[in-house]
Amino acid sequence: MKQSNYYFVVFSLLLNLIASSAMADEKKAPDNWGIIYGISNTSVDETTIDFDIKLRGNKFYFNNQSFLIKRNTMPAEDFFVSNNIEKTYFALKKQQALLEYNYNIKLNDNITYLQFDKNIDNSLLKQYVTQNRQVVLLDDMLLLFGKDGKPVFYSKPYFEKEFIKQVPLLPIINVPFNANDAFILYQDDVLKNLSIHFKNFLDLPWFATDIFGAKYPSISPIINPIFIDVGWDSGESDSYLYLFSNDYNVLDKLVLFDYRTTTRGGPGGSGYTVGYRYFTIDKNYFIERRQRFEDETIEVQHFQVTKEGKFQELPVTSNCYSKLAVKDNKIHSTKSLLLTSQQANNYMRFKKITFDELDDITLTLNPADKKLCINYQQAYSFTFGKAKSKQLFGNEKRYQQQVENFKEFNIDISNELEYITFDNIDKSPLAKYLLNGNKAIYMNEMLFIVGENYLAAYRQPTESELTDQEMDYD
Repeated sequence: MKQSNYYFVVFSLLLNLIASSAMADEKKAPDNWGIIYGISNTSVDETTIDFDIKLRGNKFYFNNQSFLIKRNTMPAEDFFVSNNIEKTYFALKKQQALLEYNYNIKLNDNITYLQFDKNIDNSLLKQYVTQNRQVVLLDDMLLLFGKDGKPVFYSKPYFEKEFIKQVPLLPIINVPFNANDAFILYQDDVLKNLSIHFKNFLDLPWFATDIFGAKYPSISPIINPIFIDVGWDSGESDSYLYLFSNDYNVLDKLVLFDYRTTTRGGPGGSGYTVGYRYFTIDKNYFIERRQRFEDETIEVQHFQVTKEGKFQELPVTSNCYSKLAVKDNKIHSTKSLLLTSQQANNYMRFKKITFDELDDITLTLNPADKKLCINYQQAYSFTFGKAKSKQLFGNEKRYQQQVENFKEFNIDISNELEYITFDNIDKSPLAKYLLNGNKAIYMNEMLFIVGENYLAAYRQPTESELTDQEMDYD
């Protein structure tokens, strides 16, 4: 008998321990319901976006106040009629297809509603429930009501357990990966749409309206990288690289790409885009990103993924310039490379390109100093030379092909051409595209990188592109 009591006590203590642990985890979870922005004719304003709402069992938490609730069901139309807000019901039914397609909000024939008692009468919440002190619960959506029954939607937060279910469904992408690859994913509709319920889990602000994702192969057994694209209520979107643990806790995230405005004229202006407009991730998850500011300076940053699953910023150096822009350390990283607007805008523009591999390579060519700078960071000296075209190209087919190609630029290379030879460039990302690994054609102030099946023609920037004048897009 004593032994039975002993086991019963131990079993009870174990159950209490499990329950206490579960409660502690529940309290730690950032389980605030998030407002849904973008639905027409809803009561989204500075007040409703700041509501702190949690729903736990039979308790409804509102701005740190706790209220008891009861859950009931009734026909949807009867609910709205009994609360004297039938106009809201018909307005919601009218946009039912749109609500279901964009937000997975389904207004069924029968709905669940939460019933409050008179204890809410002295709370701000009273202004956002119906005349019968009720709100609607549509699966994982909460529907409050503002003035004249105007609705405002909140979404239940989703966390690791729900996210793990989505991971196998994500499309697989690979590194190396860059901003152009990201654009192609978007253009070809490759990314998978994720529930807006993951806003809290991904630590995104309330005005996120769409979440899309694709996964990279795991970096290690404990680091899982996922590319997340977020749409905002403004119609713009940002791209992030997230690092998740093996059980899909968020380890770290890094913004890769965004857009805010343009220089020289604001949104839609004639200048350069402002924000993170360039990034590249190599096969070892070494990351470079560039951010342009409204004064047209550019900040270059490097990051490496650590074995703990964090983004570690690395110092960026350059031997291209004797003097760089002056940093404000409240705005810029102490480890970054900050280019003046003149340095940032002084890169060669494509006149023509027949392949994408050079999109990641920014070239600055200074003929007077006989110096080529790659990606603003590494300088290479060069010398000028002349050669018979047939001799330089090496075979008749390539010679004839390039003679025809250069006619497009009104350049005759049928006899001889001018070229430049770069010193010690064999380890640069440009080398494999150069003639003999170190040569490019330079004629009429244009740089030509040619091969058997490709051609890239660059021109120098115009004065208006270098400075704040009317842009020249030629």
